[in-house]
Amino acid sequence: MGLGLATIQNMLELWQQGHLDNTKSVIEMGSQELHVKLADFEQLLNTACITNYDTSPFHILENWPGQPRCSAKPFYKLLGINKYSSIDINNEHGSISHDYNLPLKDTTLYNQFDLVTDHGSCEHAFNIAEAYQTIHKLCKPGGLIIISQTLWGGNGYFLYDKKFFESIAAANQYSILYTSYVISPGTQTMNGTNHQFHIPLHSKLLSAIDKSTIDGVSVYAVMKKHQDKSFRIPYQGDYMSIKHQHYGFNRMYIKDPPSYSYIPTYNLKKVPGRVLINEIYKRIKNKFFK
Repeated sequence: MGLGLATIQNMLELWQQGHLDNTKSVIEMGSQELHVKLADFEQLLNTACITNYDTSPFHILENWPGQPRCSAKPFYKLLGINKYSSIDINNEHGSISHDYNLPLKDTTLYNQFDLVTDHGSCEHAFNIAEAYQTIHKLCKPGGLIIISQTLWGGNGYFLYDKKFFESIAAANQYSILYTSYVISPGTQTMNGTNHQFHIPLHSKLLSAIDKSTIDGVSVYAVMKKHQDKSFRIPYQGDYMSIKHQHYGFNRMYIKDPPSYSYIPTYNLKKVPGRVLINEIYKRIKNKFFK
């Protein structure tokens, strides 16, 4: 589990664009490491105009892919995120011991983190729904959730696609700030880091790639949690509207580009009759019987 070229690049972009301005704390699902060579890491930092920093924690990057490896903690510190935690059953890099398959019982961790990440960890838990409920509990309202999970070529129980995180976002009223497919072609930079490339999250682009010639494809998403509410399980099709009174989403390009804003969209041709009747009844009741 680790942050490769694609994740580090995106984190630096989020930082440059101001999305991390108020981010002071992070917790990661998994004891995350930096999976890059030192020269490539320094090149990414230089591109982001980060030049004056303590280089000593990063010399260990020359060991990659050998041991010992560099924790992701000093990278987040570079971005001004000084409070770092991780959750992992293996306790590596000082992580909090927790089995993702089970509910997180330590309520002191609820709503405590500005950033929560899943860089290839939750796919190894069989109870995947519980793992993402934990992520939701950890994240503050107004905080960011970053998911980077395998679509093809992984080694966990599950494979992911955009419907997975889009459904979580719709059910829980997250905004989606950024999405991509991450292609791992199986080649390396001249310094020895595994290549990774972001491409737009579009099935036509994905189908144009010969998957027999590459190592893997991941789906990547940055989402923003807005409300302090319990996690809502997503449903597909009309069941989303029946369970959560949610009828789809609109892209509000003018209001908050380039994110998605999930808002109720009432389409009489698509909304089941019983749902429409229930909605009308609920509104009349709220209006006259407060």
